[in-house]
Amino acid sequence: MKKVITLGLVSALSTILLVGCGSATPSPEASVKIHNGYMTQEKVHKIIKQAGEEAGWKMTEFKSNTMIAEKIGAGETVTVTFNKSTFDISPSNSDLESAISDALEK
Repeated sequence: MKKVITLGLVSALSTILLVGCGSATPSPEASVKIHNGYMTQEKVHKIIKQAGEEAGWKMTEFKSNTMIAEKIGAGETVTVTFNKSTFDISPSNSDLESAISDALEK
C-alpha cells in the first residue's frame, strides 16, 4: 500500500511539472521582428547574448533558442526567446529590447 501511494504522488508531481514547464512559442504580436533576415539563428544568438551582456545583463543559455537574462544588481529576470526572424522578451523589458534591437540592426 505504501508503494502505491508513493508511486501515485510521484506520478502526480511529475505530471504537474511537465504541464507547468511546457515550452511555449511567443505570440506573433509580442515578438519583435528582426529586420536583417539574412542572419542565421547562431548569429542572432551571438548578437543577443553580446548585446545583453553589454547592457549589464547576465545572459545564461537555457535552450538553443532561449536565454535567461538577469539584471545584475536589480533583481530582474526575463526570458529571451528567438529565431532567425524574431525575438521575444518575457516579461517585457524595454531597456533590454532596445539594446538587442540596436545590436541586431548594425
